Amino acid sequence: MKLPWNKKYLIIAFHIIVTLIVVYSLKYCIDFLAYVISNLNLIFSNISNAISWLSSIFSVVIIAFVIAYLFDPIVDFFQIKYDLIKLKYFKDKNFKIKITKKEKVKENGQEQFKTRGAGTLITYLVIIGVIIIVTNILVLKISKTGAGDNIFEALINSVNSSVSSFAGDFSKLYSEIEKVLINNGIFEYISPYINNFVKGITSFIGSIAQVFVGSIFSIANGIVNVVISLVIAFYFLKDKALIKSKFENIGEIFLHKKIYEFIKNTLGDINAVFSGYIRGMLLDGFIMAILISITLSIIGVRFAPIIGIISGFSNVIPYFGALIGFVLAISVSLISGEPMQALLSTIMMLVLQQVDGILISPKVVGESVELSPVLVIITISVAGQVFGLWGMIFAVPTFAVIKIFAIRIYERKKLKKEAKVLNNIK
Repeated sequence: MKLPWNKKYLIIAFHIIVTLIVVYSLKYCIDFLAYVISNLNLIFSNISNAISWLSSIFSVVIIAFVIAYLFDPIVDFFQIKYDLIKLKYFKDKNFKIKITKKEKVKENGQEQFKTRGAGTLITYLVIIGVIIIVTNILVLKISKTGAGDNIFEALINSVNSSVSSFAGDFSKLYSEIEKVLINNGIFEYISPYINNFVKGITSFIGSIAQVFVGSIFSIANGIVNVVISLVIAFYFLKDKALIKSKFENIGEIFLHKKIYEFIKNTLGDINAVFSGYIRGMLLDGFIMAILISITLSIIGVRFAPIIGIISGFSNVIPYFGALIGFVLAISVSLISGEPMQALLSTIMMLVLQQVDGILISPKVVGESVELSPVLVIITISVAGQVFGLWGMIFAVPTFAVIKIFAIRIYERKKLKKEAKVLNNIK
């Protein structure tokens, strides 16, 4: 028996079914979106925990990558100098290819990846030598001043005298209170409370000791991680060309050509911006170190160059450098018995930080990432209000990368529009 199919009713039924599917799909999407919004804090917390967990596992590799990224320009510099010296003194005819910036070289007729073992080794030796020399100078400068005074001994003696004075006063007060309590027959009633108090103090001191021991183990573990990271960074720097080639090959195989080119260009832009930002921040730290050293020397603060170097280069972290400068300058002035000097140091450090925040940093850092000083000030202010300290640190390079993308999108749209106008004219 043949059923009487009506095409019109079939079309209506099809539309009803599709509409029901769309409605249910939208319902589930809205429910999922509502669940995400209502549990946003939990989701962010889980993501943060996952990132922290991964960071703790790969912390050694992450630190090694950061060290290698910072040392890379220095390694390039020393490698080129080493190649030039080798070419000059060893008269190697086939060595001209090696001193170019090409990542591949030809040795014995075979194509090989260029290694930077000499440049990396020289960089490590120079940095270790600078650290040793600076540390020795700081120790000698701090431990012995021109008058032969030992600042550490003065500080320790001051703390010991204060503690001894406080202990003596507290002992006298306790003896007087104990006499009064015994004479009035109250001591035996409050004796259990005193014992509980002593037990609580003992337990508190024990917990502090545990925290101290744990801190020592954490510091030791951190030192071991840094040493391992330095070893890994050495191989990252030495075999940069080979590692880069391996990642490029993986990208070309597993990614579409357009996606691969986009990622490659994006990472290149990010690298250019962040390297410029780091150079700008180091230059800003160098300028601030000189200004702080000169200013504190004029005021007469002891160890002014040391304070200037430490606070100037710690100025890379917003507020942290200023706080370090304040604490060091004021502490040294007060230990030296110069309260007016401490006041002058506070005023001058405030002035210098304002000059740096308004003039020096926006100008130097802005030029390094091709941003105007006004945009740098606005970016840091907004990011600081929204994201806090980390926002202030990464605001400028992030905004510079966004600016590059925006300019490229604008230029692409402009070219398309001009091409469309030309086609219409033709």
